[in-house]
Amino acid sequence: MRRSSDKKASLSLISSFCSNENGAALVIGIMFLAIIALVGATAVVLTTTDLQIGGNYKTNAQAFSAAQAGPDEARERLRSTNPDFVGDPSATPNEWWSAYIRTDNSWQVSDDPTFDGSYDNTIHDSLQTDIPYFVKIRHKKEYDAELAGHTVATAHYYDNDGATATHTQASPGNIVYYGYGDPAKPGVACQFTGAPAEGSTPVEILTAFKKIGSEWSKALEIEAVRPIPPPVTSPLYSKQDITFNGGAAQKVYGEDNCAAAADLPPAYTVAPAVAVENATPDYTGDPAGPVQGTVDIDIDGYVESMKDSATIIITSDQNGATYGSPTNFVTCYCNATTLVGGLKLTNVTGYGLLLVEGDLTLGGGINWNGLILVTETMTFNGGGSGINIHGAVMANNTIDINGGLDLRYDSCTINDSFMSQALQVKSWSEASVKP
Repeated sequence: MRRSSDKKASLSLISSFCSNENGAALVIGIMFLAIIALVGATAVVLTTTDLQIGGNYKTNAQAFSAAQAGPDEARERLRSTNPDFVGDPSATPNEWWSAYIRTDNSWQVSDDPTFDGSYDNTIHDSLQTDIPYFVKIRHKKEYDAELAGHTVATAHYYDNDGATATHTQASPGNIVYYGYGDPAKPGVACQFTGAPAEGSTPVEILTAFKKIGSEWSKALEIEAVRPIPPPVTSPLYSKQDITFNGGAAQKVYGEDNCAAAADLPPAYTVAPAVAVENATPDYTGDPAGPVQGTVDIDIDGYVESMKDSATIIITSDQNGATYGSPTNFVTCYCNATTLVGGLKLTNVTGYGLLLVEGDLTLGGGINWNGLILVTETMTFNGGGSGINIHGAVMANNTIDINGGLDLRYDSCTINDSFMSQALQVKSWSEASVKP
């Protein structure tokens, strides 16, 4: 009986204890405080992490934007007429040339994480000082193309040097040029190796670096090329008839005035167009007279692609104007379709490119050095001191020649006209780590 009584007493005690709610609120409150503290701590950690991520992203984006200014400055300073020129000074492209543009004059080549001592590595100060970047410039090599996927089966350029073996960083192969280097595709610009074609120039690789804190890293890599002249077939080119009306007072010479290129015929028309001689002009060249051919130059395309980079916009007829100088070749553009009878120039001296969308009439006193491209009809009215051109003239429609004309093929003034252009971007990517 006693054991039963003790058992009942124990159960009664337990029941009494469990039914006692004294202190339960304190325990529950402490539990809620712990949960709230945990949630708060988690929120603080997540917020801090988000702020750090956002800050890092902002810092990286700002650094990347700053680095983008590097290639823009480099492309402008690779113009041959830029007084702050930073390009390859060699008469023949130097395969181991490279240059840096830095915004901080305390920067040294040791700060470049991809420095390669095989190159010349000249240093130029940036024209900007408030944006942290540096940019490295060098000629593209076969090794660079192979890193981008070039193979014999998947060609990124026309390989005309007779070697098909792959290359290494230490032995990167030949310079890759941009120009008319593929004989199977006359008049079509491409990247190629082998003997440089007339007017071709190296493809330039511009690598921009960003700075985060005290560390430099690559931001992007750009391939840029200089615009190249159209394939010049003669100093006087027309897709339709060329008519001479001035006899011996009209001189058209196909020999290269600067002796840098092969001689050309004096005039070229796209068949079935012809050169009409109402009076026999003074011709020289190889051959010595006008020729017909099938080279159909995209004059409209050239004008369209270069007009946005024009340094001078001509909006009305001009008499007595001067454009550029012997040391500063410029690009002039006129939308002559907005002018009655097209653009008319008299007593004008110019150096560089003259791009005319529409008709062009040249009067007496013209002295132009470079290339003239006309999308419609061109007329020479060379009264007075006549018209003197060193370079070449190309028109889509007829060319009528009246009065005095002295036109001499000059490959140097034509090339100078294009060397004065800012480089055009052919491709870009966020850079991988390689020199």
